[in-house]
Amino acid sequence: MKFDIDDILTPLALTVIVDNKIRDPELAEFVVQAEGVLDLLGHGENLSPSEILRWFDGHEAAITSQLKSAGKNTFILKTLTRFKDNDALIEAMYDAMLAISVSDKEYHKQESALIKSTASLWGYVRPPFKVTPGT
Repeated sequence: MKFDIDDILTPLALTVIVDNKIRDPELAEFVVQAEGVLDLLGHGENLSPSEILRWFDGHEAAITSQLKSAGKNTFILKTLTRFKDNDALIEAMYDAMLAISVSDKEYHKQESALIKSTASLWGYVRPPFKVTPGT
């Protein structure tokens, strides 16, 4: 199955947006991880870091709206389950989402729940880690 840029970047953006607190470390990590996953799928030459940020800015409101809607869980499920049967991509996406979620070195219940749900959907055991302020 071929994945377009929206398919690839939406789960990563979801990880940034889900806690309702977008911080510079998360956006910076979003760009780094997006570059890696896009490159893995042959889209690496298509978007520069500034274009990845523009993609985020252009999609942030729609993703936020979905997360505040009654169909939030369906949106998340559809976003994550489209990668089934592609183990290499699932591993890359999970690693990218995990990296984004810990990049601000703060614990957020919503991010933790997203990562936990993602791990469950994709058959991973969530690694035992706890981020504490100032570390």
